[in-house]
Formats: sequence, C-alpha cells, structure tokens
Amino acid sequence: MIPRLTHLQWLLTSLVSVVVMGVLLLVVTMALITTGFRGSGLDHANPDCLLVFGAAVWGREGVSPAIERRTATAARVARESWNIKRIVLSGGKGSASQASEASVMRKVAMLEGVDPEHIFLEEASTSTVENLALSKPLLESAGCQSVVGISDRIHLYRIRYLAGLQDFGTLATFPADSNPSPKTELRYLVREALAVLYYFTMDLRGSWI
Repeated sequence: MIPRLTHLQWLLTSLVSVVVMGVLLLVVTMALITTGFRGSGLDHANPDCLLVFGAAVWGREGVSPAIERRTATAARVARESWNIKRIVLSGGKGSASQASEASVMRKVAMLEGVDPEHIFLEEASTSTVENLALSKPLLESAGCQSVVGISDRIHLYRIRYLAGLQDFGTLATFPADSNPSPKTELRYLVREALAVLYYFTMDLRGSWI
C-alpha cells in the first residue's frame, strides 16, 4: 500500500520540484547564452558602423574594465577596417552624479586613436532594450548599411535576441577582445541568464517592452 502524502509533505515535494525545474531552466539558459560567445563575426557582415554597448561607470566618471574592453575592441576594429565610418557609443547615466557611460567610452575611444568626428553618442539609455531602441535613429541618420554590435561575449546572445524583437534586422555581434576573470564571468553569466529568462517571459506574454 502506497502511503498518502500529508499536506505538508505535498507542499514540500511541490516546492522541491519547482526549485529543481528552476535550476534546470537556469542552467539550460546559461548554456544557450554560451552559444553566442563567438558572436557572428565581421567577415560576413562587412560593417560600416559599430554599436558599442555601455557598462557601469566607476565613481563619477571612472573607466570600468568592461568599458575599457568594449571600447578598445571597437577602436581596434575601426583602425583595421577602412570601411568603418561611424561608431555609436550607447549608454546613459547610472545616477545623476555620474557621467554617462557613452561620454566615458568616448574618452577611451579617443585615447585609442578614434577620430571624434566619427563618434556618435547615445546618452539616454539605461538598459539593453533602450541601447538598441535609442541607437537605431542615430545609425539610420548616419547612413549605416551594416552594423555590428560590440560588447562582452556574455552579453551577445541577449543583444541579438532583443534586436530581433525590435525589428532591428539581423544585427551581427562581435565580442570584446578580452574577458573578465572566470569567477567574475560566472557571476555575470548567472545574472545574464536571469535577464534572458525575464525577456523570454515578457515575449511569451506579448508585453516584453
């Protein structure tokens, strides 16, 4: 005879099942994100414009490692390709007392040899969704025909997914030349997976934006 579960046992069993399913879903999403680590490359995209996604500013206007990685990579790509005519740096303020992410990236880009006349700033966004939405008019006004988004490799899957939701077209992506430490990147990966799951949920509900 199979013993009947008490109400408490049933609740605990249900809770454990939900937790296990949640962990599995998180792990699967993390694995999905890693499929975008290499980006879609530059060879086939042949971009004439770059869109660099911002990261947190340290202090009032300090250059964080993420800003340095992403912007230095964009500058290198621009130096090595005569076809690049515009670089859009996208990122607003984390707080009223801080410089915008875009303005801090501009300083890095200029130190890396990028002509300031080739730089467009988008300084109002506070999320990846807004990075894309608010940068699109700048890219269009600059006459960009092919755009490559540059960010840390852990961010690339979400960029492409959200670009597709916003009718951005097929946005090629390219990872920063260097990565954070494995420990830091693992922490970012968990956070990124939670963000992607959030947008998956909003998309399914038809209210992602």
